[in-house]
Amino acid sequence: MAQSVKNIKVLIAEDDKDICDLYATIFMKEGFKVYTARQGKTAIEKYYQKDPDIVLLDIMMPEVDGYAVLKEIRQRHDKYVPVIMLTNLDMEHFSRHDSVDRVDAYLVKSNYTPSEVLDKAKEILKVNKLIK
Repeated sequence: MAQSVKNIKVLIAEDDKDICDLYATIFMKEGFKVYTARQGKTAIEKYYQKDPDIVLLDIMMPEVDGYAVLKEIRQRHDKYVPVIMLTNLDMEHFSRHDSVDRVDAYLVKSNYTPSEVLDKAKEILKVNKLIK
């Protein structure tokens, strides 16, 4: 059932505090409920605690990397959760990994503004019929 953005929960898993805060601010201003994690292990814990509707996921994180977090998310079969990978690694690096077909978008951070990331998230949520 489609809902307004105000009911959508986003988990932002990003180890860089400034980048994490920037994304959190822009999503909150838009009306999303935002949860953040700066380590992969924390991202997995918050994923199960907060039950997000979409995840923004950095690949290079301490303790557990984004690929392992993605694997955990995809093992949950009761709900499909869209995932946007945000990274400084190029697409060639990602395309060699077995997770390439398990994400909804792969965005190189330096190529996208936070507003463009927000727009991409909203587009993916619409495609998945989570918002109108």
